[in-house]
Amino acid sequence: MFTAIAPDPKLLRDTIDTVAQIIDEGIFKMGPQGIELIAADRAVVAVVDLKIGPQAFESLQADSEVAVGLNLLNFLTILKRAGPQDKVMIRAGAGNKVEVTLKGESVRNFSIPVLDIPHGETPSTTQFEFPAGVEISSGILTEGVADADTVADSVIFEIGEGFRIAAQTDASATELKLEKGSPALTGIKASQPVKSRYPLEYLKKMVKAEKLSEKARIFIGNDYPMKMEFDGGAAKITFILAPRVSED
Repeated sequence: MFTAIAPDPKLLRDTIDTVAQIIDEGIFKMGPQGIELIAADRAVVAVVDLKIGPQAFESLQADSEVAVGLNLLNFLTILKRAGPQDKVMIRAGAGNKVEVTLKGESVRNFSIPVLDIPHGETPSTTQFEFPAGVEISSGILTEGVADADTVADSVIFEIGEGFRIAAQTDASATELKLEKGSPALTGIKASQPVKSRYPLEYLKKMVKAEKLSEKARIFIGNDYPMKMEFDGGAAKITFILAPRVSED
């Protein structure tokens, strides 16, 4: 049995909202470690690894880990009903429902059906080795992705002496550059210059996680998957995104 009370509904809402942009259903693991979810989207282009730690809850009781399959839109719809002063109680492990209680000036009870989702092979977010990485302002990253979206459907990320986001078509082009020492580029490490192209359809959804953290960490290689992390302390989201084949 798992029971937890979150004093900040916004944290739960923002994390589930971000994940739900890419994943429609998944198996949540709820236990002493908090709430975790690792799942790939249906096209297997992106993997999402969500961790909401025990520090996100003012109270957490778990005899053991409980695994429950949920539709993320159902879960999110309930979390959006929470007011800013409400506390959110989640109970799982008893029967085929997850119970969610919103407690503020009133007490409102909801239940979500537990789905029978096949336990396939869990995608990994740690199997890759990346030759380059940066830590960047989440807001700047979001602006770069939005700029690229105005001209193309894919974007190049490049790490070398600095960090570059670029998109180009026959008619238009856009570029965002950060040099070492820029206040928005708080960390950079590259054993060699690298660049890779990624689909903007997914990146636009991934950067919504900027609500969790002022910083994002990005790791890439040459024509290689990307790892993008947003770590807000109480909650962390890690994405793995497959590259798009070069369009040179």
